[in-house]
Amino acid sequence: MAINFLNSINLNQNELIKARIENQPNNTAAGTGVEGQLYYDTTADVLKVWANGAWAEVGGGVLTVASGNTDTITIGGTTANPTVAANTAAVSDGSPNLVTGNQVYDFVTGLGYVESVDVNGSTFITVTDGGTPADPTFAVSLAATGTPSSTTYLRGDNSWSALPGPATITLTGDVTGSGTTSIATTIAAGAVEFAMMDTTSIVTSSEGITSNDNNVTLPTSAAVKAYVDASVAGGLIYQGGYNASTNTPNLDSPPTIAGIKKGWTYTVTVDGTFFTEQVRVGDVLIAEIDAPTTLSDWTTVQNNIDLASLSQVGIGNVNAGTGISVSYSNGTATVTANTTTYSATISATATVTHSLNTKDVIVQLYDTVTFDTVYADITRPTVNTVTVTFASAPTNPIRVVVQK
Repeated sequence: MAINFLNSINLNQNELIKARIENQPNNTAAGTGVEGQLYYDTTADVLKVWANGAWAEVGGGVLTVASGNTDTITIGGTTANPTVAANTAAVSDGSPNLVTGNQVYDFVTGLGYVESVDVNGSTFITVTDGGTPADPTFAVSLAATGTPSSTTYLRGDNSWSALPGPATITLTGDVTGSGTTSIATTIAAGAVEFAMMDTTSIVTSSEGITSNDNNVTLPTSAAVKAYVDASVAGGLIYQGGYNASTNTPNLDSPPTIAGIKKGWTYTVTVDGTFFTEQVRVGDVLIAEIDAPTTLSDWTTVQNNIDLASLSQVGIGNVNAGTGISVSYSNGTATVTANTTTYSATISATATVTHSLNTKDVIVQLYDTVTFDTVYADITRPTVNTVTVTFASAPTNPIRVVVQK
């Protein structure tokens, strides 16, 4: 259903983006228009305008077609359906006619311009001339001596030669070794040495991780754990969620979880008490010492703001404003809009008295038969009246609804 506008729309020179003109199959379907009305004829694929009491193509269409050079182009057919023909002829000097590709080809090949071609070889290339003067052919080959194969290559002196064999590198000098854990290789006077690590420098230790300039120490797993624990002591280590309603996991009543360490951190997932202190969802609990047993052994980081009141900003804080009534209790607000509505029915441009004592009103219009919303010019001349103006009289009575 189209939106029913009963007055003009002023776009104030703004663009009408991606608008579509009314589509109809012909003038009869488009009906009787008004001066300047447009529609698109989907049968003729043209835009039409209502002008001087009839539908006419926008731009007028093609009226006549004439040829500027009858030797080249011939115009036939009718004014509404013209035909265009190109006049062609064989290539000749001074001819005004057009030519086809075949005519050009026949003309050029019939001239027989090629009479002879000279060829010159070189030290590396041999060229042999064959064929006829009008249609010459050439044979090109290498002039190198020798026989080409997968094991030969073409040298700069224009001969095929065998590939050279692999290069041989001879090392001279002494190769010596000593001991059971190291090997030294001395190459000639360069004294290049390669030595293996002495396995006697690899040791194990259960005492801890230490540095040694000459040894590689392999600590036990217990020594590694002790080293890591000492390194991260006091750091925040997230342990998961905490249900304060059921004390899960057990943090505040004996026996506490064995092995709680300084820095262990929990997030409250369910409201409750923690060592008699109220905690809420989102609060963070951090152990300040190993094996904590009292509230003072923990740091509580509160996340949530408590329930709000009319004077305290917080969860659910709602204050009354103009035209709004608020009922507020126990963190729950009931909001009610204070609205007043007036309605009247009109059949033409009219001034409606609503007596709401304000120009801050909303005006809506709808057709009392189709119940479609319609649009017209609305003005507010006084605090108690609105004026509804139609550019053309509506077909059915219009209901005016004024809301404060």
